[in-house]
Amino acid sequence: MTAVPFQAQQRFGQYTLIRPIAVGGMAEVWLAKLDGPQGFQKKVALKRMTGTIAEQPQFVTMFLDEARLMSGLTHPNICQVFELGERDDNFYVAMEFIDGQTVQHVMRAVTRAQARLPIELALKIARDVADALFYAHTKRGEDGRPLNVIHRDVSPQNLMVTYEGVPKLLDFGIAKAATRTNATEVGQLKGKLSYMPPEQARGELLDARADQFSLGVLLFEMLTHTRLYPPLKEMDLFRRVAMDTVPYETPREREPSVPEALSELVAKMMSREPDKRFPSLAEVRDALTAYLHDNANSIPSNEALAHFMGSCFPPATREQAAEADSQPPLLVGELSRSFMTSRTSRRWGFATLGLLAFFGAVTLAALWPAAPAPVLEAEPVPAVVVIARPTVPQPEPEIDFVPFVAPVPPLPAPEKVNRRVLVKPPKGKGLLSLQTSPWSNVLFGKKNLGETPLVGVPFPVGRHRLVLVNDERKLRTTIEVDIKADQTTTLKLKL
Repeated sequence: MTAVPFQAQQRFGQYTLIRPIAVGGMAEVWLAKLDGPQGFQKKVALKRMTGTIAEQPQFVTMFLDEARLMSGLTHPNICQVFELGERDDNFYVAMEFIDGQTVQHVMRAVTRAQARLPIELALKIARDVADALFYAHTKRGEDGRPLNVIHRDVSPQNLMVTYEGVPKLLDFGIAKAATRTNATEVGQLKGKLSYMPPEQARGELLDARADQFSLGVLLFEMLTHTRLYPPLKEMDLFRRVAMDTVPYETPREREPSVPEALSELVAKMMSREPDKRFPSLAEVRDALTAYLHDNANSIPSNEALAHFMGSCFPPATREQAAEADSQPPLLVGELSRSFMTSRTSRRWGFATLGLLAFFGAVTLAALWPAAPAPVLEAEPVPAVVVIARPTVPQPEPEIDFVPFVAPVPPLPAPEKVNRRVLVKPPKGKGLLSLQTSPWSNVLFGKKNLGETPLVGVPFPVGRHRLVLVNDERKLRTTIEVDIKADQTTTLKLKL
């Protein structure tokens, strides 16, 4: 049964919906108010899958797996899940409402202000996340057995900083754990390629050191204000991540102001070979703590980070910023970007096998120019690996950090639809699936529908005007779509 879209002030069980936080083709997340006796109220983020996704067992299983997993993780730097419920034949999750911004948007704001994220605050964020990841990696179930949780998607989009100065790790949608019922197939690649350790891109087994690599890349970007990789086509990026053998550029080589000792620490986290990284995230946390004590006398407080957030996002602008371009926690994650279909897996599998055979004997160092950009996660690495069905992920959205020297203008305001010239649409609804290259924010009137791809988004019947915006590439396009009753309109556009 396809879920009816939420509406403001709608009652949904014990919750009252306030406003949408994020609405996309995979799911919708709303700020809601939990009402209790004697005037008790609590803000929560309420999420459920939308459109035809809610009818596909594979995605439902992922949704339920993550909710069950996150409900057992209790750490101050991990987004908390309060309730998993079912209503109107559709599952929903009530989780902690995080009032803040993703690290991605923090870096954008700093860049636009022609400023820099202080090194001490970047290390505080990384240290808190390392502690949260170590907690998840070593978490045991009620039976005392290790859960073997690996996040596999540590990236700027999945890490928020609250306005009170608390880093929060989000989105365990593709996490690997012993309790999951939806296992990753051999050779299936999940995650954002530009934050992914080499062993994960090659389809090898992963362990907790995969998350360490991804956190290292995230810290590299916060310190240098550049991305680890340059803009590359999908297959070129895959080859560089999976098969290049040249050590990564260190933070100090990219940005001379980064201290040498800190640069070496981050470079160790980003080693291509897992055995050369720190043994666990506990060692990473302790190394960052020691560096802060030696060079900053103490670990910055939450209040210090909150003060910085307040300077980047003044209270008067926060709601506008949230509506314009913030991406809140989405439990299943950006499934359409991080999940390969079996057809795509087969298509890319043969190409990848050929590439592995060719590049296995050749060093690719001379083929790849150095330049800024970011990456994702990993698992245990055997000495000899046979990949049954290696794959290449779909092109991830290019939500890159912009180099410090090139400030990016804010997201353009949505174009106003001239309602006087539009014909009143007939009654009924249809669905819209939209994919663009490169990614874009989809604006429908004053409403931001989220980033492409959109899958099965309910729309009223009739002709509608949409504005597609990619603020980092300074692209803005207006299109019109015709929605027919009980039909799915599918569009693929190159901007």
